[in-house]
Amino acid sequence: MNEDVNDDETAPGGSVENAFLDLLDQDIAAHPERLQPITPDLARRAQSLVGGVSVDFDIPLPHDVA
Repeated sequence: MNEDVNDDETAPGGSVENAFLDLLDQDIAAHPERLQPITPDLARRAQSLVGGVSVDFDIPLPHDVA
């Protein structure tokens, strides 16, 4: 990870994201053989699953979900 960037100051909840990215970074370093490219077929499959979904990030979640 890039140690020169302090995401804690630029993004709310940054420490959670940084912890996840650090874990991901460590796993990739320990097991680079697990990395797989995103093939055109996989990209088409993912697009078919979410292509028609629209999300409005400005609408608050209902209280029973949040």
